[in-house]
Amino acid sequence: MSVDDRPLASFRVSMRDIDVYGHVHNSVYLDYCEDAVVEFLRHREILSHFRHTTSGVAYHVKKAEITFHSPIDVDDVVEAKVKVEKIGRSSLSFTIELYRQRDGAHCASGGLVWVCVGLSDSRPTLIPEATRAALSQD
Repeated sequence: MSVDDRPLASFRVSMRDIDVYGHVHNSVYLDYCEDAVVEFLRHREILSHFRHTTSGVAYHVKKAEITFHSPIDVDDVVEAKVKVEKIGRSSLSFTIELYRQRDGAHCASGGLVWVCVGLSDSRPTLIPEATRAALSQD
């Protein structure tokens, strides 16, 4: 599956995200990745597929990983590219790339794996067909 051609998700780094060394704290990168995936779903106009009140299922994070390439500083604008890496029976894998807008530096590569679960038992369940179809579109 390809990277969405629509504009990148972007956001400005807040002072609250900065560590004692003056860069974005390591744990905040995961927040940026999750925000980027939500923005990706919003751009695709399928965010409602991921609300348990409309979809009848929930999505839990099963795995999250970050590889750091270059630091991000306060007031930097971060741009994110999101790709649906894999759609399994009950899981979704996203790849997220974070870039610093001022110089285009590739700052981090992230990965998130979400598992679709039933609301009544929180056990893995099949991804609804409408969601699968919407995510499969290029």
